[in-house]
Amino acid sequence: MTETQENGLNQDELFSLLSNPRRRFILQYLNKNPGGIRLQDLATEVAAWENETDPEELTDKEEKRLYVSLHQTHIPKLEAAGIVEHDSDTGEIRLTDRGTDVNRYLDADAPDGDDSRPWGRYYLLIALFGVAVYGLVTLSGGSVDQTEVVAIGVAWALLVAIALFQYIETERGGRD
Repeated sequence: MTETQENGLNQDELFSLLSNPRRRFILQYLNKNPGGIRLQDLATEVAAWENETDPEELTDKEEKRLYVSLHQTHIPKLEAAGIVEHDSDTGEIRLTDRGTDVNRYLDADAPDGDDSRPWGRYYLLIALFGVAVYGLVTLSGGSVDQTEVVAIGVAWALLVAIALFQYIETERGGRD
């Protein structure tokens, strides 16, 4: 059984709309740019996002493919659900009040530096602290065997590499 949400869409309809990454990107983009955007400009933004490039570096073919897809499929579906308004005369697309209700499913209301803990930074700091301690122990010439020094050094280097990788991945993880 599907529940009807306060915005008038039932769960199946809502999740069907949000199942497509292009539609999610459109909604997130419109949420961050409440003044609206022309369909051609939106197609350029979506194409740049999908191709992981700057809008200026897109080919005409990439832009046209996205424009047709948005014009024929995605914008009509969002408009039929009452989530966006599309003025066919001007090509202007705006998010409706119903569309802003959908934002909580997109996490679009979360601030850019959301409140979750930056675990990647913690791991990286701990690993770097360990390397500093390792360096001090090694330089102090304590009673540590040379083989143990090398083994501990390799372990710390691996820990730093893993922490750095995790940090980079969580910092880039904002795209969806």
